[in-house]
Amino acid sequence: MKKLTVLIVALLFLFPQVSNAGGFIDDSGKPGYWFTGKAVEQVDPKKPPIVFVHGLYNSNKIWFKKNDMSEQAWKSGYETAYIDLHHDKDMYTNGALLAEKLREMYEHFGRKMILVSYSKGGIDTQAALTYHDAHQYVEHVITLGTPHHGSQLADLAYSNWAGWLAGILGHKNDGVYSLQTGYMASFRNKTDAHPDLKKTHYFTLAGHRIGHFGSVLFFGGVYLKLFGNNDGAVTETNAMLPYADHLITGDWNHFGIPIGNKTFPTFEALLTKDPKNINVNSYKKSYLKEKRSYPFIRGGENTGHKTEEFAVEKGVKELTVHWLSDHPERHIKLTDPAGHVTKDFALTETVDVFAGGYVHSAKIKNPLPGKWKMSSAVKQKEAYLFVTTFDSPLNLQIDKTMKTQTSSLANVKATVRTIRYQHGKQIEKKEVKSASVKALQNKLSFKKSGMYSVTIDLSGKTADQTPFNRTIIRSIYVDDKGQTFENPLHN
Repeated sequence: MKKLTVLIVALLFLFPQVSNAGGFIDDSGKPGYWFTGKAVEQVDPKKPPIVFVHGLYNSNKIWFKKNDMSEQAWKSGYETAYIDLHHDKDMYTNGALLAEKLREMYEHFGRKMILVSYSKGGIDTQAALTYHDAHQYVEHVITLGTPHHGSQLADLAYSNWAGWLAGILGHKNDGVYSLQTGYMASFRNKTDAHPDLKKTHYFTLAGHRIGHFGSVLFFGGVYLKLFGNNDGAVTETNAMLPYADHLITGDWNHFGIPIGNKTFPTFEALLTKDPKNINVNSYKKSYLKEKRSYPFIRGGENTGHKTEEFAVEKGVKELTVHWLSDHPERHIKLTDPAGHVTKDFALTETVDVFAGGYVHSAKIKNPLPGKWKMSSAVKQKEAYLFVTTFDSPLNLQIDKTMKTQTSSLANVKATVRTIRYQHGKQIEKKEVKSASVKALQNKLSFKKSGMYSVTIDLSGKTADQTPFNRTIIRSIYVDDKGQTFENPLHN
């Protein structure tokens, strides 16, 4: 009996009690469950309670597992609460649920709270405060790496080439669907004009570290680098709001920004002061359109052997190739125009909107111009996505060509594939082949309501007659009134 008592005391020490009306921490991720953190010795009325909100594919564990955020807040004397939302639902569903639970937390603490919201949790938070009157329970909001304007990775997941793999991996869901930049442009249009918006002060933090070659955030970081600085999952500009105070863009990746010892000391000053009296860095100049680069993308199903060919123009400083798949076992090789073969690839698991898959990556410095081949041989069929990025001076000319301005590119042809979704389900798919860019602009129309994924494959020649290939993915939302919305930061 004595040994049993000692064991129980030890377990209570290792796993301290937390409460939701006397409950314990629950790591099941049940939507709507919330609990308070370790009790502070003496409640300081000058320190508002902190509510931590998780993001896409997370649960309350994000604040505890290999993370000292809860410990940092407790040591600093803050009462805390943690909540589980739906890990794969849109901001409207999660916003309604969060608002209901914030009311319960407000009644528990008896005073207003500060919300620290990670990734998509920041969007869910804004939906709760704006559309469900939860602003009355909140002092202000701090968002950590939140894609306030969506994520180009979500655009990729719903595109023509990547949709097969995203579907196999189970990531065509309401959460990812709502993070497409066109959908978020519509959300921003409604939310940023809402009369209750100014009742809450927002602070934003972003990261700019994508991880080293072969790390789990490397693919997302390299892809998003086409759109600007990013943390491996969210670009800096997408993590900002024009009316929010941007505290800092720090040396964090997307998995580092919610870690207590990395960011709590950075935003702690925001917890006890009146937001109007806080001096923050002005990042308004960063909230501008980035210079964009363009990849080459292909994907689909491989039933045994698949080869993708693409052109590399002169002047490319570095070529990065990624072969994503739903399983890791395959034989792949990259062959340059001279017949030299690369078989040395870094293999890692994929994360975020392609979580559960695997990616082989390779870098080629100063690649030979001409036709390249990427091949994959498998014993069992695979869903795959092939993405090539170019460090090339060609991108400015492509921008001019797409805007039908004068450029040095010749014989540029475009094949466009559009997929229209409604409420997450594919409604129709169309294809226009081998159109000139000018003719393409005249043929593209988005009159029916829904979410459009537009994939434009370009082929042409540079001024010195070197062939090139590129892929452009656009995300466009059309509401019931026929009004179109597209991410203004990158289009």
